[in-house]
Amino acid sequence: MALIFVLVVWGGIVRLTGSGLAIPDWPLAHGQVVPRPETRVIIEYVHRVLAMLVGLMTLGLAVAVYASPRYRRPLGATMAMALLVLTIQIFMGGRVVLEELLVQRVVAHLLLAFVFFAIMLRMTLQARDVAHGGSVPAVGANGGPEGARRVRQLRVLSHAAAGLVFLQAGLGAWVSSSGASLACPDFPTCQGTFFPRMQGLVGIHYSHRLGAYLVFAAVLALSIRAAIVPLPPRARLPLRLAGILVALQMILGIGNVVLGLPLAISAGHLATALALFGTLLVANHELSRL
Repeated sequence: MALIFVLVVWGGIVRLTGSGLAIPDWPLAHGQVVPRPETRVIIEYVHRVLAMLVGLMTLGLAVAVYASPRYRRPLGATMAMALLVLTIQIFMGGRVVLEELLVQRVVAHLLLAFVFFAIMLRMTLQARDVAHGGSVPAVGANGGPEGARRVRQLRVLSHAAAGLVFLQAGLGAWVSSSGASLACPDFPTCQGTFFPRMQGLVGIHYSHRLGAYLVFAAVLALSIRAAIVPLPPRARLPLRLAGILVALQMILGIGNVVLGLPLAISAGHLATALALFGTLLVANHELSRL
């Protein structure tokens, strides 16, 4: 999971530094296994090495899952889905390079990475439950039927919030890969107005900004509703963390615009988006166990 997280964020660094076509062929690098030592070439090459390591580790994990009678049944279907998505992602990564970074391919590549991350996170949580005997914590004797209903509502909200973060990540990839990152160079207005014309690069950028407001509102609503529901620490912690991460994400997004896309802030923006997505999925999993 840690390596997948690094790989996704490093993919953002590749895009942000314009290194995506530093190696225009695939799977080799300028016809070689190890390319020449130039900055952008190395940035892209590290991305490929990380992807290879993730692929090899996933295959090793698959062998471990299917060779274990204890884990084969509960994790087998999720593992098969992970292998399928990984195969599509490898193919997609090659197409992104060979088709010279078409915007649609770049967006699909990032969203597939989020899907793969979600599947592997789901399997990690399932494996933990199997290792601990699959025990399910109680919703709190204090909760009763009303508490159970509120937990179900929180599950729906956490799932919806994670879906919004997923879509927002796709919009972010669209903004970055289409060159719309600074189409609105001011904040909170866009070119001096709160109601810009939603067309061209401005429309792409402002759609992402509106999506950010929607994500913030959804996570805020989730945090407020969770505050009045009796929850065990394992369910409450990711919900609290999601509130912190969405606030940090808003600050980083504003910093991107105001400071003119510093690499560290832009990479942090992507890392926080992925962390928020994963945190909401963990919250949803924990709520489903109540």
